[in-house]
Amino acid sequence: MPSFIAFGMINQNTPQQNAGIFVGEGNIGGWDANMKLAQGHGGTFGAFNAFPIQLNVLFDNFEGIDGAINDPDVKPELSANA
Repeated sequence: MPSFIAFGMINQNTPQQNAGIFVGEGNIGGWDANMKLAQGHGGTFGAFNAFPIQLNVLFDNFEGIDGAINDPDVKPELSANA
């Protein structure tokens, strides 16, 4: 039986990564979430850590396309709506 959905508008003010607005019935699979992570200094764990004369440098402007991801995986999916 089909669904009838009636509304005036959908307001979405702050889009976030890995988020979506879904209205109605749907089966969508095979989603990926990729992100670029660039740290000048990673996490520091433990106690009594010392970093004398520390210098963190991150050059992040040398690529032609920022955050290019090669993601050739294939995700087979079998889905249906009842």
